[in-house]
Amino acid sequence: MITLTTTKVPAIRNTLQKLTPTWKCRSLATDATFDIKPFKLHKLESGPSTTVTVSKEDAINYYKQMQYIRRIETAAGNLYKEKIVRGFCHLYSGQEACAVGMKSAFREQDSIISAYRVHGWTYLMGATPVEVLSELTGRIGGIVRGKGGSMHMYGKNFYGGNGIVGAQVPLGAGVALAAKYLGTGGVCFALYGDGASNQGQVFEAYNMAKLWNLPCVFVCENNGYAMGTSSERSASNTSYYTRGDYIPGIWVVILNFPFGWTTVY
Repeated sequence: MITLTTTKVPAIRNTLQKLTPTWKCRSLATDATFDIKPFKLHKLESGPSTTVTVSKEDAINYYKQMQYIRRIETAAGNLYKEKIVRGFCHLYSGQEACAVGMKSAFREQDSIISAYRVHGWTYLMGATPVEVLSELTGRIGGIVRGKGGSMHMYGKNFYGGNGIVGAQVPLGAGVALAAKYLGTGGVCFALYGDGASNQGQVFEAYNMAKLWNLPCVFVCENNGYAMGTSSERSASNTSYYTRGDYIPGIWVVILNFPFGWTTVY
């Protein structure tokens, strides 16, 4: 606690006046450059640059987006514990940087389809936090009028969460086929977790996408566990970026500090 007397105020004012020109002369950085971990590549001769530059505005925007997602998920988790959210409630906590990073590279014509951890993606694709939470609690103000719940939210170029493990991957190939057929120039990002990576339909989607040269990016978000089963116990090959065999792959570590971490393939 600081107590100011009338005799101290002029002295403090004089000190501040002396410091003001110094503050005005300080030049604050408008961007920052980072060296990131090298990528592991599959059927690629070279990968993205390991030196990246981010502007101050973009960095603040990305941080705000991650914070928004984490706060949405924290609120959703609390509502679920209070039994206000009924049914399933799969949170994206710890994987915020995956979504924010991918969304930053999106163009207007690009699309995304994912599994059932989609509260954060719903927000990034245009929904407000109130619409997300309203959907979770079955209210008409939700993104699909309260009828979809945790796993079935949709929006423009956002083909939602899907409750069947791995089912979104062939659907994503279908969205990519539509983009190619219509000539939109768009790319579909089909997201799935390490738990869905062993599904037969995932490999069928790989095959069709390669045969027809579809504009589809298959993204495996490996958070280490398929619900309660570790990836080492469920997969004989945990190098998921090589799983496409004839499809080029890339391994990326997402350092989601202070939120958590995950690996994207």
